[in-house]
Amino acid sequence: MAPPTLYDHPMSPPSRLVRLVAGIIGVDLKVFVVDIMDSEIDMKSSEMLKIFPQHTIPALEYNGLYLAESRAIAMYLISKYVKDDSLYTKDVNKRILVHQRLFFDQDLYNRIFSVFRPKFYGEQVDTGSIDKVNEGLETLNRTLDGKQWLAGDKITLAECAVANSLSALEFVPESGIDPTKQPNIKEWLPRVESSHPKYGESLKELREGFKKMAQK
Repeated sequence: MAPPTLYDHPMSPPSRLVRLVAGIIGVDLKVFVVDIMDSEIDMKSSEMLKIFPQHTIPALEYNGLYLAESRAIAMYLISKYVKDDSLYTKDVNKRILVHQRLFFDQDLYNRIFSVFRPKFYGEQVDTGSIDKVNEGLETLNRTLDGKQWLAGDKITLAECAVANSLSALEFVPESGIDPTKQPNIKEWLPRVESSHPKYGESLKELREGFKKMAQK
């Protein structure tokens, strides 16, 4: 049976989350790189709207199932291919904590996006956007107070998502936002990044991509 198809952009943080999770759990993906900003692609065609109903990257296609939203795609891949409780526990009382952290991450990533998006257009970052990211980091730091992990006693999908969102800040060092200024985050990030070889590979790929983008 053919593997799931991921419609992807290599420098999209949400796409990177899906590739990271797939790598950790050992799922092969057929990756199709697409630039939704390409004027030659008709994103309003019926074919494109079926794949990208929200006009966002990434999207997953598998046996007639179409999924948007990186966190939902990651949950689907883990639920389908992982037989144990790795990353996404089946205990409903514990799983709801993972969901809570993922909803928090959606808000945090949107704040981070508002800081790095202007760089693509040569615009100045609004100081209010920087303040909102720092507020989110303060919340994350409080969440980690006295804890090794975000949602229980072991690493979960929440770690993958939040750490991935924070890595996008490396593209905008001029913003002055540094997650490691928060003591709990400073201890937590290396713990996450050293938990699986795929994290290191993913970070290396990301940083090389940032260098190429900065040169352009």
